[in-house]
Amino acid sequence: MPLKAILFDLDNTLLLYSEKQFYHDYIAGLYIHFRDVLSPDEFYDRMMSATRVMVDNDGSQTNLALFLETFSSGLNESGEQLMQRFNSYYENEFQRFEKLMIPVTGVAELFASLKRKGLKTVIATNPMFPMTVQKLKLSWAGLDGFEMTLITSVENSCFCKPNILYYESICQKVEVAPEDCLMVGNDALNDMIASRLGMNTYLATDGEQLSLELSHSLAAKDETDLPVPDFSGLLTDLPKLINKLTRANG
Repeated sequence: MPLKAILFDLDNTLLLYSEKQFYHDYIAGLYIHFRDVLSPDEFYDRMMSATRVMVDNDGSQTNLALFLETFSSGLNESGEQLMQRFNSYYENEFQRFEKLMIPVTGVAELFASLKRKGLKTVIATNPMFPMTVQKLKLSWAGLDGFEMTLITSVENSCFCKPNILYYESICQKVEVAPEDCLMVGNDALNDMIASRLGMNTYLATDGEQLSLELSHSLAAKDETDLPVPDFSGLLTDLPKLINKLTRANG
């Protein structure tokens, strides 16, 4: 394959952490901004319902619009007003999660080498968070200041993983054919599914013990039929593979 673009998952691929602990603390902290309008159970149920609707997005509207439409249903506040509550949390409190994060060694050097090779770089993280959060996580991974070809977020995406249309939309946006892409991620379902579009895949094993089952349960997929990755290994092994593939490009 003529390698032209590399797609990277973010959570537990470029940045390692316990997703179980993160989501427990995230939901608890976020609820404080909604306690005047919802009970804890009501808030949790709305979060899960709106997230499931996002996973099933048919592409007719952005993930953000669909999430807010579902989350705000039956409430006296509009989606825009509720988003102000979310943003207050992201802007003022989300930074504290940095203490949970472990950057993967060599990530900055890897991206610098990709830039030198002229390869397009995509942060193909499941687009359930706003761009401000995605960029904050990237800074924790040591990639602050790196210019990416595309970062998927809740605002600019109309599909979620493991929908194959999520990966197809990325290819359209960066103008690269699927067969000229390499998808790198730690999730055997959400990331490796890109192979069914024709992408080559690399299963990163650095964070395999830290992944959360939430994404799999939301997707409601039969995991007995998981895609087989083309390559696998630690992220530190990836440069050797990329060198091999780019040499094959001539």
